[in-house]
Amino acid sequence: MVLSIRAKLVIPVVATVAVAAVGSGLLIRQAYGRTAHAAAAGALRSAAGAYDDLERGEVGRLMAILDVLAANGAVRDAFAARDRERLQALVQPIGTVLRTDHGIGHFVFIDAETRRVFLRPDQPSRRDEVVTRPALLKAMGRKENSVGKEIEKGAFALRVARPFFGNDARLLGYVELGADFDRFLGSMKKQTGNDYALFVQKGLLDEAEWARTRGSARNGWADLKDAVVTNGTSPDPMVDESALGVTDPTGKILDDVEKDGATFARGVFPLKDSSGAVVGGLVLRHDVTALRDEMRMGALRALGLLLLLAVLSGILVSPILDRLVFGRLRAMMETMQDMSVRLAGGDYSVGNVERKPANDEIGGFEAFFGDFLRLVGNTLSSLAERRKQPRPAPPPAAPLVK
Repeated sequence: MVLSIRAKLVIPVVATVAVAAVGSGLLIRQAYGRTAHAAAAGALRSAAGAYDDLERGEVGRLMAILDVLAANGAVRDAFAARDRERLQALVQPIGTVLRTDHGIGHFVFIDAETRRVFLRPDQPSRRDEVVTRPALLKAMGRKENSVGKEIEKGAFALRVARPFFGNDARLLGYVELGADFDRFLGSMKKQTGNDYALFVQKGLLDEAEWARTRGSARNGWADLKDAVVTNGTSPDPMVDESALGVTDPTGKILDDVEKDGATFARGVFPLKDSSGAVVGGLVLRHDVTALRDEMRMGALRALGLLLLLAVLSGILVSPILDRLVFGRLRAMMETMQDMSVRLAGGDYSVGNVERKPANDEIGGFEAFFGDFLRLVGNTLSSLAERRKQPRPAPPPAAPLVK
């Protein structure tokens, strides 16, 4: 198929604009990726800050409750007398309020001399267990408050303890409270709007104790190879193998996930116990659906606009080319044909017509062609003039010599 010059000029223009449209769409997609990554990074920083703030607030709240308990003379006297029954009767209602209203499921009295559990108000039969938590043992050695994030047999927990002194300033023991991490993560969700899932390394947990504490709930022990999800704000699985092994305190951005038409950016930052060792991580899920939809609409609008420009360019370029180029070429061809016919008919003055060609490439060609016709016309005119002049007589012949 033979393409006209017009098509050869219009097609590249339209193709260029179309390529620009596709390129713009790709650039917008890349911009969405960067923006989503930045949103996830911002959510990760916000979550880390919220976690630290809530942990400090939770520690302060638990310490305030312990101060109130320590100021209760009846509780202090029963503990000093090692009267479990009287102490149980005094603190069981308190433990119920702490558990139901404050999400505090861990409430323990510890004997200072034996370092064994003296009383668990919610489980009075469980006593005499030896305390092995490093943070609490360290605090007991110094007779000071204890704050620690510890791995117990079935979970990762925040524990706060304070020493109890008798009326004679003798150290009676310690009272320890533990925060409910489900409530803890629920507070973070209310504050940030994100969902969270906390996981702990399997090697730090006891599988049988984990199964016992889970009860009739879904066990989930086999979901991951080296970790188990202990707490979360969403029933959806949020933790995968890519979230494990993160030790960078700034965290790590994970791959986006989609569910029911929504898109979520994810991130994880490590969780450390009281000794500073990484024992697990906290995964957050940030909804970026609105951002994704906005980027897609922006890409579609840009693509539509550029395709419209491609069509308009094709429509506009054609008449502009016709006016500036092809129309002048047609007029020049007609002039060339007319001059050629006149020149062939003996009109040698066709090149002597005064013209003012445009100052562009086509005008330069018109000037060249006019000069060429003028040269040809003058040459042919000179030859015609020579033909009209009489020829000189030949010289006389020389006589013959004998």
